[in-house]
Amino acid sequence: MKDFDGSNSARQGQVVILGGSAEARDLAARLDGRSRLWLPARDRMTGQGASDHAALMELVLTADALVLAPHPCDVASLHLGARVAEQAGVQCLTLTRPAWRPTPRDTWIPLRSARDAAFAIPAGSRVLVTLGRPSLHDMRALRHAHLFVRQLTAHNDPFPMKYGRYLHGIAPFTEAQEIALMRRFRIDAVLTRNAGGPGGWPKIAAARRLGLPVYMVTRPRVTTGPVVNTVDAALDWVKERVWLDV
Repeated sequence: MKDFDGSNSARQGQVVILGGSAEARDLAARLDGRSRLWLPARDRMTGQGASDHAALMELVLTADALVLAPHPCDVASLHLGARVAEQAGVQCLTLTRPAWRPTPRDTWIPLRSARDAAFAIPAGSRVLVTLGRPSLHDMRALRHAHLFVRQLTAHNDPFPMKYGRYLHGIAPFTEAQEIALMRRFRIDAVLTRNAGGPGGWPKIAAARRLGLPVYMVTRPRVTTGPVVNTVDAALDWVKERVWLDV
């Protein structure tokens, strides 16, 4: 399915899906021609067109419903989708996979944001960071730790923090790979977001196996419209609220 990138005004389908997650693509595939998958600018493979707000609004005005299914920790996209749904007056559903939950074997330190890491992580810590490069701006005060920041896209950009480096890798990673990486770089803490799902879980399992603390940035709260946790539940909502609401 071709992603709508804001550079045209094709009017296809009755449901717009604001994507960014695996669940969004799964839902779009299962709805087939009755949906349109739209991606935020940073997730597109095609060129930039109008602003995200204008481009999404143009598409939603031709639809019967909007499903918000960005990455579970993508606050900006959640806010954008909720605002567009309200302004366009369309039905809105949020599809977000369940969050991870700690067990008695885990040591998680909850953080409200990446900025709070500077106050929670002890000096001299060697930290595996999987928050993405944009989050480094919010971690400028974390100058007292060695940061090993995972990057899924290879580049030669200089590392912007005082101590640390980028670690380039190709996902998905296994638990064994994560354990090996943590031992190689003598990692003693993990800093990540509660993304949920199986893709990012191996690093959490590895930290558990090695007895390492995980500094977990909590998810943003979703406050607009109904919320479901599975693609099947989203399909049921679409069938009930859109296809039968005529």
